[in-house]
Amino acid sequence: MSIVLSVLACFGWGIADFIGGFKSRTMSTLIILLVSTLTGCVFLALILWFVNKPFPADPLLVWAIPAGITGLAAISMLYRSLAVGTISILAPISASGVILPVIWGLCSGDTVSGLSLFGIIIAISGSLMAVIEKDPEKNTKKLTKGIGLATGSAVLVGIYFITMDRACTFHPIWASMITRVSTIIVLAPVIFFMKPGLNTGKTQLGFLIFMGLMDTSAAFCFALASSKGMLSQVAVISSLYPAVTVILSTIIAKERIRKIQGAGVFLAITGIALISAF
Repeated sequence: MSIVLSVLACFGWGIADFIGGFKSRTMSTLIILLVSTLTGCVFLALILWFVNKPFPADPLLVWAIPAGITGLAAISMLYRSLAVGTISILAPISASGVILPVIWGLCSGDTVSGLSLFGIIIAISGSLMAVIEKDPEKNTKKLTKGIGLATGSAVLVGIYFITMDRACTFHPIWASMITRVSTIIVLAPVIFFMKPGLNTGKTQLGFLIFMGLMDTSAAFCFALASSKGMLSQVAVISSLYPAVTVILSTIIAKERIRKIQGAGVFLAITGIALISAF
């Protein structure tokens, strides 16, 4: 069951990240996050009302607060990177943060297989291959635009996985709700002071609501999977979402990348998959 839930999280995050990154090219990232998070809060509130589950006295739920804050920062940096750079390159870079939960597991007493260690090396090597592109004006090599934001997002994604795993040990539904609420609490004053345009249009609003449903469903599936299975396995399978994002960016956004970058993207995703042998 934890593997099935992780796969569902993978697809949900992959779809949400493509929509969020693509729409960030023409809309305020803050507004995208606001609509997405509000949609998630309503969705989770309906689930809580349906299952009639009162708020539990669980001290581990406090970990959902830093999970929500780091998750917000991670997705903000990811969407901005996808808005200025190539989606099919930067999405796999952001997912490489899954290496952090693996390291966390090692520090907690877990053991790593040789295949998983090879996967880490492959993921890092592939990421380096993917982010180097040619500068046609100077005929030199340079790092792809948005790489700094994607790298920062990767670190925060890893922290999100670790803190969320702690939070959802016993009550994943409430952990998911607290992460969304904490996100709103942080996001609201930022939007108040920065005052981005709120006019999204009915068509765009529909996309953002759908994105919010996908993102929240994915996060909830990850929370359920984490409460039932090992973080090292659940986090890695869930982190294969860039494969979905890359496919969508190729089909819908018609992105084209150099062969060596394509090979790097393939290696990065393959490396992430190999880490699941942990």
